[in-house]
Amino acid sequence: MKPQKTIIIGAGASGLMAANILAKANHEVVLLEKKHQCGLKLRITGKGRCNLTNSCGRSEYLSHISSPEFFEYAFDNFNNADLMDFFTEKGVELKTERGGRVFPQSDKANDIFFALLKEIEFAENVQIIKNCDVKHLIKDNGKAIGVIANNEKILADNIIICTGGKSYQTTGSTGDGYRILKLLDHQIITPIPALVGLRTENGYPISLQNLEIKNCQVNITDKDKTIIASHFGDITLDEYGVAGPVILSVSREIARAFDEGKEMFLNIDFKPKVSEERLRSEITATFKERRTENAVNIVRKWVQKPMAEEILRVCKINPRTMGYKLTERDVKSILWYLKFRREEIIGDMGWREAIITQGGVSLKEIDKRTMESKKVKNLYVTGELLDLDADTGGYNLQIAFSSAVLAAQSIITKDNKGIKNNYKEK
Repeated sequence: MKPQKTIIIGAGASGLMAANILAKANHEVVLLEKKHQCGLKLRITGKGRCNLTNSCGRSEYLSHISSPEFFEYAFDNFNNADLMDFFTEKGVELKTERGGRVFPQSDKANDIFFALLKEIEFAENVQIIKNCDVKHLIKDNGKAIGVIANNEKILADNIIICTGGKSYQTTGSTGDGYRILKLLDHQIITPIPALVGLRTENGYPISLQNLEIKNCQVNITDKDKTIIASHFGDITLDEYGVAGPVILSVSREIARAFDEGKEMFLNIDFKPKVSEERLRSEITATFKERRTENAVNIVRKWVQKPMAEEILRVCKINPRTMGYKLTERDVKSILWYLKFRREEIIGDMGWREAIITQGGVSLKEIDKRTMESKKVKNLYVTGELLDLDADTGGYNLQIAFSSAVLAAQSIITKDNKGIKNNYKEK
């Protein structure tokens, strides 16, 4: 029996992985890529280092996913250990860093990209067409049978859409998949930026741009000071607000509510391990002990010099004031800034800086056991196109890879007339 022909739209992480699985099973694959090169987004992810997954256990892994009950089937079919084995077998050495983050040993995302590309680039059963703009899908009797791309008709037995969301739009992720699927009456949960820096009412002076501050407690509150999201970790200051790992995490938690117009405020506790009373006493005692030093040098006990100058500016304390001249009011002001300062969040850094998309194709319309659309037969949806997202730390790329493997494997299983043939039956 002749293997089926599958069109894959999008040659990013999901598309390349699906092509690998199908090609290995001797399926005919037509991989369509909008840009002039494949894998552009994959090659810059993780600041070019590619945090491809996380090494934590199953329960913890699924706790980082927005809809674990949907994703668990794909994850169990092709989990983080399987993904690491997949690349190791292709000759890519991996390493695990703090927080279980897994990277290529070389710190080069290109190693992951080329490992995916080399098996399919010159394969006889794989055709890669670049600069290919897919306008819409062709449907017949409730089944996807092809696409219109570059004003030509391409027919196939199955179609996998792997176009990504709307983050990193210069790499080709401009929301084409949403448009295509909406034409087929799929429900699209409004895509919004996530894992992105936050814009605050005042921001920070440009002199503090990219200043990293470690071990902060970040709380997002509503107008009644009720905590909505809370994370501990490192932040980076920005002219317009704040960024860094912990900010990315809280941004994902508040993205939908903020998009709906809810008022939110940011509080950064720069000394979360020191109680209010202890820090007050420490500031008072330090003023006395270092009475002949100026305010900048004194405040440097708790923060870097550029941050000390900013604290004094906001607290309206002359940086040249000697310790013996600092007052109880100055103690309270510095204490307030270090632990209680609250700024309104006025926006996020937008699609240009967003790492992922939150929202996408409603999960109610996708069969979690196969990644096949419930509305259109032989049509599969993977990765960031789905209304499925996760924390920073390698989890989002795992979603892309796992969902792609499941979609490809489902096509292979169907072609084998129901014979079970999942990834782990190697």
